[in-house]
Formats: sequence, structure tokens, C-alpha cells
Amino acid sequence: MDFTEIASAPVRQAIEDVSDANGFVGFNHFAEIALYHPEFGYYRADRDRVGRSQNADFFTASNLKSSFAQILIEASIAILGQTGIDPSDSTWVEIGAEPGDALLDGAETPFRETKAIRVGEALSLDGPLVVFSNELFDAQPFHSVIFTNGSWRERGVEITPRGLRIAERSTFSPEIEPILETLPNVAPEGYIVDLPIAANALLESIANQPWTGAFIAFDYGKTWQALCYDTPQGTGRAYCNHKQSPNLLESVGEQDLTCHICWDWLEQSLARAHFQSIALESQESFVLKRAPQFVQRAFESGPGFTSELKGQLRQLIHPTLMGQKFQALSGVRR
Repeated sequence: MDFTEIASAPVRQAIEDVSDANGFVGFNHFAEIALYHPEFGYYRADRDRVGRSQNADFFTASNLKSSFAQILIEASIAILGQTGIDPSDSTWVEIGAEPGDALLDGAETPFRETKAIRVGEALSLDGPLVVFSNELFDAQPFHSVIFTNGSWRERGVEITPRGLRIAERSTFSPEIEPILETLPNVAPEGYIVDLPIAANALLESIANQPWTGAFIAFDYGKTWQALCYDTPQGTGRAYCNHKQSPNLLESVGEQDLTCHICWDWLEQSLARAHFQSIALESQESFVLKRAPQFVQRAFESGPGFTSELKGQLRQLIHPTLMGQKFQALSGVRR
């Protein structure tokens, strides 16, 4: 297998610090370094990550702010209404907002206040809230396993004098152990399952804090069944300059690493934290069902509804654009 050169001495040192005696690093630790290392992590750097510019790496619904903000305000009011909490008594919290670019910045809202928590900042949630995120959970480190020679093995990264390469080991990180019995007993040779365990841990840290109200998360993911049977090459991938990179090991800290989240795990975590009315739907379905007034004004070209807003709505709901690629998970806690 080819080796990938390591860009700098600090990157090498950071990886060596978490490697075992054989130079093996679990993929979760490698991704944690690449994404969140305080010196060179992808999400720690002050850089353009999101948008249509050539310097950005990916485009999200939040870039369609003029429409998406109005949709989320209407939908948040409707979902929060299931709890009996008045919007004027609640705070709208966005977790994972890009620096200086929170979705509701500058928007007129019915909420008591709005605030944003950046990726990596401390979470402190209490009182009546609407907790919102857009592509937060797919931005977490992930583990990986592969079926080879009749059994599952953990995938990771080996660091050598020649550089980095994908490696395997027969022992497993403690976080993987409870999941092993849920994996298929037999799988095609080389079948990979990327395990978004950290995404689920993040949701539990959000859900287990003392707040009530509405939870709304937009992201892309699959069911556990689909991850185990429909994605033979796994879902882990890298993005840089709007292109998917085949090499997850190159340019550590300069490209985004991501994998599909497991919706089943997140739904189960919400239920354990006493959330009700838990719903998973496509982004298209969420917008059409949860923000009908905005959609109606768009179709009727109501007052103040510009061609820009129409174009943004089309991108958000069209099945071949964002409508089916992304999903929305919501629930309430009274």
C-alpha cells in the first residue's frame, strides 16, 4: 500500500503521541487530530470552509441564509408549539455555526434571544430552548472496521518513517466493543463500516443537559441497516475545494474528513433522553411540512418574495439538489 507523506513535524509528532507500540492509530484519533488539533486542526483554523468560492471546501443549506433562516424560524415555532413553550420565553441556539455566520444573525425572530456555539466550544444548555444544528454531527471523528479473512478488524492509520498508510488490527478500541455484536456475522471481503460513534456521543452530551423545548438537526446519514449492507467502501471521505478527495491521509488539517451519521443511533439517544415526537424526514419533506407558509408565499410570489428566495427554496427542496441528499431529525422534550 502506498504511503502518504506527512506535511510537517508538528503533524507527525501529534500522530506519534497517540500511536501504540506498533505505530497504529485508531481512525478516530487520527480524525480528531486532523479536524480539531488546537494548532493545525481543520476546524480550528481561521479560514473559509463553507460557501461557493474556490477557496471554500463545501456548500451547505446555511449558505442559502435568506430562505433557510425564514424556514427555520417558522418550523421552530411549529415544533416548539408541541411543548406549550412560548417562543418569547425561549432561546434559539445554533450549535456548530461558522465564525461570524450564525443562521439567524440579523434576522427578526420571535425568540427571547438567539445565540451561536462554535464547533469545539463548551456546551451549556438549560431552560426553554430551540437547539438547532446544520451538518454538525457529520463533522465529528469516526471509527472504522473492515471485514477481512472471515472476521472484523479495526481500521486505522500506521505511522512510519516513510509516512502514513491505512492499517488494520485484530484488537478493538473500547468504544467499538459494544457495537461488534450488531455487525453482520458475515460480510463480503473488504467490506468497510465507518462508525460515527463520536457523533452519537455529542448528541448525548446535548440531550442530557437540563433543557426543554425543540431539537432540530440537519445532516446526512443512513440507517444502521444501510451502513452494514449498502455501503461496501464505507462512507468516510475527504473534501477540499468542493472536490471529494480519494486520500483521507493527505494534507492533514487542510481538508475536511467526514462520514455519514447513523440516524438509528441518534433517534435512540433522543428517546433515552425523554424526547417525544421524534421524526426523521428528508430535507424536502421537512421544509414542505414544517414551513408551509413560507412555501405558499413562494409559489404565490407573495409580497417581498424575490426571485433569489425562490431560487434558494428550489435548491433546498429539489430532490436532485439538497432535498433528498440531506435529512432533518427533530423532537421535543416537555
